[in-house]
Amino acid sequence: MLILLFGLVLFIALHSFRELGLRARLQARYGSTLYKSGLAIALVISIALLAIGKGQASFVQLWVPPFNLRSITHLLMISSCILVVAGNLPLSYTRVLMVHPMLVGVFVWGGAHLMSNGDLASVLLFAGIGLWALWKFFYLESLGNKETVRATPSLVWDAAAIVFGMIAYTLLLLFHGQLFGFALSTIL
Repeated sequence: MLILLFGLVLFIALHSFRELGLRARLQARYGSTLYKSGLAIALVISIALLAIGKGQASFVQLWVPPFNLRSITHLLMISSCILVVAGNLPLSYTRVLMVHPMLVGVFVWGGAHLMSNGDLASVLLFAGIGLWALWKFFYLESLGNKETVRATPSLVWDAAAIVFGMIAYTLLLLFHGQLFGFALSTIL
């Protein structure tokens, strides 16, 4: 459980550099390229620690999730994948009309997984990252929208978010067992 907790703390801390006032100082000291490279490596390490820690954590059942909620989890995961992709593509109507679609997608991801997992390690992982996304959402909103939209949004990027989000969801569905130890599909 300690590996999971360490990975979670590291993941949240690395994603909080702006709020802690560290991002600008580290970029000024080491340069943007070195900062981004170091951050990317540290994030990969934090995600690896999360995966290893979740896999090695002892199973402590807190509640038994109702089986019929699993279909709702799949629907929420489809929307989560689309929102995360939309948050990383150029200007789409989703990005203009919805505030911080990637953070909303991460929050939905956490909530969807909590609906289907009632063990302590899952609660720590999914609630921890979900609550971080919620906190980050409100933090960014408190800063106000300092950027003005200069380009016109395009439905092409909305369509791309749907297509690539569905591809991501399908890949997660097919390879969930190999990646995370719990198969969702019997195809592979």
